Amino acid sequence: MKAFVVLDEGYINQAVVSLSSFFKYNRIKLIIYAEKGTDLSRVLAVVPEDIVEVRYVSFPQHELFATVGGNRLMVHRSAVPAIAQRIKALEEVSAETDCVLNFDLDTLFLGSVVPLLEEITAEHQTGIFGVSERENRDRWMKQMNLKEVVNTPLYFNTGLMCYKADCKGLYQKFITELEKHGDFMYCPEQDFVNLHFKKKYPLANEFNAIWFNQGYKEMAPLMVHYLSMEKPWNKFIYLDFRAYAWWKKYLSACERVEGYLDRDFIGRVRSNVNRVK
Repeated sequence: MKAFVVLDEGYINQAVVSLSSFFKYNRIKLIIYAEKGTDLSRVLAVVPEDIVEVRYVSFPQHELFATVGGNRLMVHRSAVPAIAQRIKALEEVSAETDCVLNFDLDTLFLGSVVPLLEEITAEHQTGIFGVSERENRDRWMKQMNLKEVVNTPLYFNTGLMCYKADCKGLYQKFITELEKHGDFMYCPEQDFVNLHFKKKYPLANEFNAIWFNQGYKEMAPLMVHYLSMEKPWNKFIYLDFRAYAWWKKYLSACERVEGYLDRDFIGRVRSNVNRVK
C-alpha cells in the first residue's frame, strides 16, 4: 500500500496539521503532489523524510473546469484543477502498488488507520473502500432541488479512500464523464469516483468521521473530516456544540506544530474554539 495527497498552495497550514497527525500514528510511503514552485519547507519539516516523496507537477487545465457543476458546484472553482490532479495521481500511483490510500487535508488523524485498512482491503481482490454518506447526499440534493446522476446504493465521501482497482486511463475517463454529465457533477472528483467504480465496500464511519453525521458525539474516530465550510480555521463559522470536542482537538494539534503555522491561521482556530468555551 502507498498513500498520496494533493496539496494546493493555499493549504500549507492544513497540510502541516493533517500530515503531522497522520504520521503520529501511521507509517507508510506517502507521495505529495504539489504544483511546481510551491514552497513545502514547513510541510516537510513535520513529516518523516525517509518515507515521503514530493512530486512537483502542473495541475491539469481544461475548458470544462470553468463550467462543471454549473452554479451549484460544491467546491471552490479555483480548486477544480487540484481535484482533477487527484484523479491523475490515482492513475499514476495505482500503477506502482496494489492498493492506494488517499485522503483530504482538511482532516485530523486520531489513531492508526493503515494496519486496519490493509487487513480490510486484503479480503477483496478488487474494489474501492470508503465511508458512505448516501443519506447526506440525498438530503442535500433534495433541499437544493438538484438532478442526481450518481444513482448508486452507496455514495462514498472521498475524504479518505482506498483503491484496489484498475486505474489505467482514469483521467481521460474523468474528462469523458465531465463531457457527458458535467453540468450535474457538483462534487466532480467524488461524483466521478462513485460513478466509475462499481465494486464498493463500506468502511466504518470512524475512518472518516463527518461532524454533522448522526452519532458523531458517540464516535471514537480514527480520522475527523472537517467537511463543508464549517472548518476550524474559517472566519465567522457557526460552531455546533456537537463539534466542540473535535474543534478543540484540532487546536491541540495546531499547538503541537505551532512553529510551522501562520499566526493568523492558528489565531482563527483558537478564536473559534474560545467562542464556545
